[in-house]
Amino acid sequence: MDAASFLSVALALAALVPVSLLLLNRLLYGKLPPGPRPRPVVGNLFDVQPVRCRCYQEWARRYGPIMTVWLGPEPTVVVSTAELAREVLKTHDQSLADRHRDVSSERFSRGGKDLIWADYGAHYIKVRKLCNLELFTPRRLEALRPIREDEVTAMVESVHRVVTAPGNEGKPLVVKNHLSMVAFNNITRLAFGKRFVNAAGELDEQGREFKGIVTDGIKIGGSLSIARYIPWLRWLAPADDQVFKAHGDRRDRLTVKIMEEHAKALKQRGAQQHFVDALFTLREQYDLSDDTVIGLLWVRACCLQLARAWSLSEVDERPAS
Repeated sequence: MDAASFLSVALALAALVPVSLLLLNRLLYGKLPPGPRPRPVVGNLFDVQPVRCRCYQEWARRYGPIMTVWLGPEPTVVVSTAELAREVLKTHDQSLADRHRDVSSERFSRGGKDLIWADYGAHYIKVRKLCNLELFTPRRLEALRPIREDEVTAMVESVHRVVTAPGNEGKPLVVKNHLSMVAFNNITRLAFGKRFVNAAGELDEQGREFKGIVTDGIKIGGSLSIARYIPWLRWLAPADDQVFKAHGDRRDRLTVKIMEEHAKALKQRGAQQHFVDALFTLREQYDLSDDTVIGLLWVRACCLQLARAWSLSEVDERPAS
């Protein structure tokens, strides 16, 4: 075969590969919801914008409230309405619990030992029962109302102090800073039962560590590394394992320290309504492992932190008068 013939055959094969991959995906997964057109092998990895939730929001306007996004060779079905979220998380949770875990979700959930990434089975049923009957009941949420009211009151007082301070009369106020602090304090008090601030109202050592862990976890979990989503390219990113291990060790050190503090306080003052004490008092009844307790605590904290980040991103950056 001469060079020209070889080149023609190579080009023909190269043109057939994308078509073959698309046909193979259609055979494997059947008809999927609409979504952005994927590239061969990498899917939509190069199309997803850094702020993924906003990128998905823009796509939802174009493709509808249920769409398919290809992260590497695996399809991800994204829903963007409360009704569809209820269908996924409540009505059809048994069918959808066994979804694929990528490297980050596998590490962060300790192999599916939490609730969000657990496979359907005895563990999933047990933890879901714990959340429905104990942790997220109207009674417990109502019992946490004083914490929320206390933090809102503290925010109003801080705003008053700033605007009435000498020299600040008539100056603009950046409301976002105060909203950020009240949200952060709500998160830490609801999840961990404490404020991570010192007497001066500044973050203490544990507070800075907690904030750093959550921020790093969101960055690591939201990374769109090709090696993370394409298994046979994982060898190209050996540093990922070191990053995951370092982050996990850092998270465990802080969590164990907080849990030890609460174990001592529990004997002195009895159980409170926040999630650390709730999990401590229920762990024997539900046979919860340390991995599950830590996983549930951090899932709760990270969900609250994501909600906080999203709400604050909607606040206008311009100072308010």
